[in-house]
Amino acid sequence: MKQLVFLQNKEIENKLKIETEKIEVIDTSSEKLRSEIQKCKGLVVIQGGDDKINRLAVENRKVDLLLSPEKGTRKDSMFFRNSGLNQVLCKLAFKNKISIGFNFSDILNSKDKLKIISRMVQNVKLCKKYKVKMVFSSFAKSKYELRSNAILASFAKLLGV
Repeated sequence: MKQLVFLQNKEIENKLKIETEKIEVIDTSSEKLRSEIQKCKGLVVIQGGDDKINRLAVENRKVDLLLSPEKGTRKDSMFFRNSGLNQVLCKLAFKNKISIGFNFSDILNSKDKLKIISRMVQNVKLCKKYKVKMVFSSFAKSKYELRSNAILASFAKLLGV
């Protein structure tokens, strides 16, 4: 099981005028996901991407945030992006009070930035339509990927919030 742990760094926080928090992101197969969620205490963030994992995450009330549902290797249709979310998942997320997370670090580290941004735009439209809460953050893996609140606000505005 691969877990990403984001650590706090007060020196960088003061320099960039940002706030960081230690978060553990669950990134595991869909078979082990339910048992991993039950073990977690506190904030539960699920790394999305696979359709099964996205579905399991929004069905479970213990999950707080589904991060990057647009990740994955699914093929896009001619008329719409296969963004990992649909109306059914958005209704479940609203009902279970699960937020959808948009990861700025994915864009920084991606080779196909346009595809990820367009999938994120489609997810923002769905979240706005079905009143699902959204979280925009850098989810930086290193101190060089950290961004200020103003840049993240611009990122959210770019996506259509």
